[in-house]
Amino acid sequence: MKRLKLEDINSLPNVPTKELEIKEWGVSIIIQGINKATQIELGRIIDGDDTDAFDYQKELLKACILEPTLADKDVDNLYEKDSSVIDAIFVEINNLNGVGGSAKAEQF
Repeated sequence: MKRLKLEDINSLPNVPTKELEIKEWGVSIIIQGINKATQIELGRIIDGDDTDAFDYQKELLKACILEPTLADKDVDNLYEKDSSVIDAIFVEINNLNGVGGSAKAEQF
């Protein structure tokens, strides 16, 4: 096996991406896993005094949904839609990030 060299780092694979079909809406989105830097930033949101789980959720969606690119108001609009569809998006994001398992609204 080849030993990693510093010059190899830029050519290493990035986080996985996936086209997620949302059959209920007749559309698809592109989602991606999170990299370590994003994981740390999301962790800071969880540990922050002025933030809560909703802030974490918003940032997770904005970080993991590549297409379309979401702003805070877009996430707010999504949260007005069918909760089972939004929860299914979170499940796929978790799967892509290696978290797996089932998701319930209380977990988010």
